[in-house]
Amino acid sequence: MAPVVALEPLRNSVLVLAGVVFLLALFLLLQRTWSAISTGRRNRREPALSRLVYGVVQKSPVDATAFRRLSRFDRRLVRSILLSLALDLRGDIGETIAELYRALGFARRDLKRLRSWRAAVRASAAADLGLIHMPESIPPLVQTLDDSDIRVRQAAVWAIGQVGTASALTGLVRLLGDPSLVVSHRVQEVLAERGREVADAILSYASGSSSRRGRLAAIELIGWLRITAASDLLLTSMGDLDPEIRVKSVKAAAAIGDPGFLEPFHSLLEDHRWEVRCQAAKGLSLFGSPSSVPRLTAVLRDRHWWVRFYAATALAEVGEAGEEALSMAFQDEDPSVQDMARYLLERGSAVPALP
Repeated sequence: MAPVVALEPLRNSVLVLAGVVFLLALFLLLQRTWSAISTGRRNRREPALSRLVYGVVQKSPVDATAFRRLSRFDRRLVRSILLSLALDLRGDIGETIAELYRALGFARRDLKRLRSWRAAVRASAAADLGLIHMPESIPPLVQTLDDSDIRVRQAAVWAIGQVGTASALTGLVRLLGDPSLVVSHRVQEVLAERGREVADAILSYASGSSSRRGRLAAIELIGWLRITAASDLLLTSMGDLDPEIRVKSVKAAAAIGDPGFLEPFHSLLEDHRWEVRCQAAKGLSLFGSPSSVPRLTAVLRDRHWWVRFYAATALAEVGEAGEEALSMAFQDEDPSVQDMARYLLERGSAVPALP
């Protein structure tokens, strides 16, 4: 039988563990109680505060005197109500909401939160400032674009897209090459909507950036925005050693639809990468030029199905000369050429999309 002294450490460990479990249970109970009290109080106060906010924002100029005696809890509710309204309302009402938000000191607090040591707080502050659409928040938001945390940069990009001027949007272009794909994609989303305001900056970045990812994103944007001034840049990029840049350039050129791209597309039908040949054939379907028929007919023998398919599609878009070429393909010695011609003529417009 073990001596009592030897069991003493085990007993102490059990007591400590029991104490920890008790404290954890007590903490969870208090947290649930506090959450229930807060939720109940919020449900009681929110309707009255919502009516107060709605009444104030319907008037101009904004009179914030009715909010001066509110408790800290009520002020938090008012702030939440204003942010919810700002998400849905624009125009004069949106400006009134921003004015009230500023008058109550919430904007000043958000600007201070941008300098918090906690990344989550900085990101939340940037997002809130974007919702409120206040021009004075642009300079600190631009500084936040260099934040070390991905969440903060992403929120700042979105906020600038909501409220930023053309000069602020120009600062976003460099982030097309951000190390984080999340940030880069968010920049693309913002510039896809407002990029025409900074088209020159996008062109300059696409031609001079050393970031491969940034160049690809910028070229893709050129196509989305149909920036016609980019024709010379795209012609140069079509000869790039990087096949993905060639593919993106051909897609962007096809979206722009400049007739000057016709001959380069003909040449790219012989590119050693099937993705480039495929996009070139797809681009030629937009022109429907009879001069493309000999080149496209030859491409019907391409070893890759998608290239053959879009060559046949482009021939169908040419008109009578293209349809005649497809009919002649029925007599070709290569079964794959016969099958492609038959496939297209039988399916008509019901064709699959290129992945």
